[in-house]
Amino acid sequence: MNGANTVKSLITPHDQTLRDVFETSRSYYIDIYQREYKWTADNVKTLLDDIEVRFTQYDRRKTNPSEIREDVLQRFEPYFLNTYLTSTTATSTSIVDGQQRLTTFLLILIKFYHILLAVEKDESARGKTFSSETIKKLIFETNDFGEAERFKIFNENRETAFRRLIEKAPLEKTDQTTTRIATNFATIAEYFEALLHTGANGYDLAKTTYYLTYLLDRISIVEIRIERQENVAMIFEVVNDRGVGLKPYEILKGKLIGNLNPSQKEKANTVWTELQDKYFRATLKNATEKTLDLDSFFQTFFRAKFADSENEYERFEGDYHYEMYRNPRVREYFKDYQDRDLLFARITTEIHYFANLYLDLRTSYEYEAAIFNKLLDQNQQYLLILSSVMWNDTEREEKTSAIPEKFDQFHTVLRLLDAYDSNSFQRLIYPLNKDVRNKKFSDVRTTFESALITTLVQQNVLKEDQCITAADIFEFERFKGVHNRWTNFSKYVLMRIDRHLAQLLDKPSYASENLEELEDRFNKNNLKRYGMHLEHVYTQHAANRALFTNPQGVFDEARFQQTRNLLGMVLLLKDKQNLSSNNEVYKDKQDTYAQSNLIWNELLVGHMHDVDLRKLPSELRPEPVTPVNGVFPIDKVEARQKVTYEAIRRIWSDV
Repeated sequence: MNGANTVKSLITPHDQTLRDVFETSRSYYIDIYQREYKWTADNVKTLLDDIEVRFTQYDRRKTNPSEIREDVLQRFEPYFLNTYLTSTTATSTSIVDGQQRLTTFLLILIKFYHILLAVEKDESARGKTFSSETIKKLIFETNDFGEAERFKIFNENRETAFRRLIEKAPLEKTDQTTTRIATNFATIAEYFEALLHTGANGYDLAKTTYYLTYLLDRISIVEIRIERQENVAMIFEVVNDRGVGLKPYEILKGKLIGNLNPSQKEKANTVWTELQDKYFRATLKNATEKTLDLDSFFQTFFRAKFADSENEYERFEGDYHYEMYRNPRVREYFKDYQDRDLLFARITTEIHYFANLYLDLRTSYEYEAAIFNKLLDQNQQYLLILSSVMWNDTEREEKTSAIPEKFDQFHTVLRLLDAYDSNSFQRLIYPLNKDVRNKKFSDVRTTFESALITTLVQQNVLKEDQCITAADIFEFERFKGVHNRWTNFSKYVLMRIDRHLAQLLDKPSYASENLEELEDRFNKNNLKRYGMHLEHVYTQHAANRALFTNPQGVFDEARFQQTRNLLGMVLLLKDKQNLSSNNEVYKDKQDTYAQSNLIWNELLVGHMHDVDLRKLPSELRPEPVTPVNGVFPIDKVEARQKVTYEAIRRIWSDV
């Protein structure tokens, strides 16, 4: 027996509308494998939202009930909800999997039964929408005398709860199932009152008719019948224990590709599968995420191209695919998914182009500044690149190289001048994202600099109109207090200084390796044995503390901490050298600094040949500091700060 016949002998699929499901002459029993009803209010809201965003894609043109039904069947596309599994014997049909969803639909029908009963109290409204009797027949299995005998989704332990809902009687929450039924029915009732009730005028009858018709006749759910009773337990276990739900990008794929003609569908699917495979194979090193998939790309892409505010940005979080239906600009971009040629072009050109660009940005080591930002987990640079770059952009290379540089300048200067807070910084990204979208590179540079200056004015670091360009910000008086506030950031600045010096001198440095090696060495979490570690010149040694003790023997702890954490008074060391010199005075550290394979340290202690020093600009040629009584002399601290500032200025003032 071949594989296809084997599957067919186990299960048989049967496509149905919700009307088909609930018009069955006898009830579905809740199988032994699915006793409890566990859906939460959030699950219910997700289902209702999912239906609504698809329902609201279509305008409502008719008011006559029969014309509404015809309109829905002609224009409203079917929505495939999911599957449910059944097992049928001679006496009953049991739900093996899917009762959570079907029970929820029963609750929805009960709410509509209430709505229609309320409508029918008004004589003038009768005949203008569904009859309550129509819905009642979907809710109940009737006996030979037409009496409601049991609910279509049947479990004897739930009958009382459902009856009380029908009767609008209080429901006692005696167990998990009845508690969930009560809570979820309240959620459903509130939702439909908001959706369909018009206040003093009762319910919007045309909208109610449109919605119920769509619910019953355009929502498709596939019944999978398990043909042999002995396979029920095995199939239930596979579905519930090993099954994986669809990801948003997979739902997106169905929406974008599903309606293409056969030749387009084949080509578009090839492009999509190629991208999916590339992302699956992608390796992210030293990143906040461990893996990369198309959801990460689409969230970034839609935010880059369509989010103008914090609120719009957040809507593309999580189940972002809902925005495909809600966001008018996204719908306009895809022309409401009606133009096959446009959908095909979007997938095979723009989406293909930007997905490959995003993957390249996340995985390659081609763009130096992008890796620098990555060291500090500044992933919003990718958003801004995708926002600025246009399809087949002639300035793509300039933007992908220089936007990370301007982002780095923006972020670094704010931190150095104590104008940075992680939450407020994120809020600066939203307007930047909008302002750089599809702009020329020259405009992008100006936008970044304007945003930086505006932020510093708002933080009272600059006065209004004090600076015109980013380069104008760099004055020693403004930067003389730069200090070690964030360990990784201090390591980053010192690494950049050493890398800059290595390039100027054409000398090796522990910070001058290729970008992939540098990323491994940076050691963001300080756990690696081989990495970059921070070192205080002023350790907790008694001789250092004595510099901050007055003649009366009072130690100035605040001044000591402030001075030792000035950026000029901290250094990088590789591996675990900082542990070996952890509490030594400056005199005993000099050999360690001289042999550290970091140029900045070697300059401090004078371990540099004259021929190399001549290659350095004068402002980066500090006088070596000689210890006094074994310690770093306190009167040399300001000079150390000044040369640190000069290095910072050269790196970040004119990018």
